Amino acid sequence: QLSFKVKLLDDMFGDNGDLYFAYTQRSWWQAYNSEASAPFRETNYEPEGFVSFDNRWTVLGWTNTINRVGFAHQSNGRSDPLSRSWNRIYGESIFQRGDWAFSVAPHWRIPENDKDDDNPDLENYIGYGDLTLVRAFGDQEVSLMVRGNPGKAHYGGQLDYSFPLFGKVRGYLQYYKGYGESLIDYNHDVQRFGLGFSINTFLAGIPGTR
Repeated sequence: QLSFKVKLLDDMFGDNGDLYFAYTQRSWWQAYNSEASAPFRETNYEPEGFVSFDNRWTVLGWTNTINRVGFAHQSNGRSDPLSRSWNRIYGESIFQRGDWAFSVAPHWRIPENDKDDDNPDLENYIGYGDLTLVRAFGDQEVSLMVRGNPGKAHYGGQLDYSFPLFGKVRGYLQYYKGYGESLIDYNHDVQRFGLGFSINTFLAGIPGTR
């Protein structure tokens, strides 16, 4: 996975409201498929733009630190019949309390006509947003993300563990179970393990925490 974000504008609304461009590219390596001719089963591309508002109001001991509103496009860059893509408008609110944080990120899928829609039943499997719970243990961090559509009994969850390696470089381990991990397999119940490197953590991205 490759992810980055770039701040484009500061303080669009008085002393708040920063505009960002972000990009995420995820590739799934076929490590255990010796018969596959391609090393990667799938690559998903996701550019997005969002406005981020810093905040400091508190409810029940939790501080709402960040609120975001954005637009995201996600696709796998493939031709029919394997083409998958969708566009969405989303919001995200992050709450923090000591070494704990959680994120609520609902989305609304922008409708497409039947001819252009590669995956009309996508929300039957991924639902209408993500919930993420994070806990820091010193320099280590554990997070759990869940998504799904209860009405269809389709769910997905991702568990991440991040730990320091050297300097600002961190290692992470990842486990995903359920629906919606990748666009090509959004309607399949999958189980995958991953490992990699990162520079930042969830809590490190919250102003005034780390």
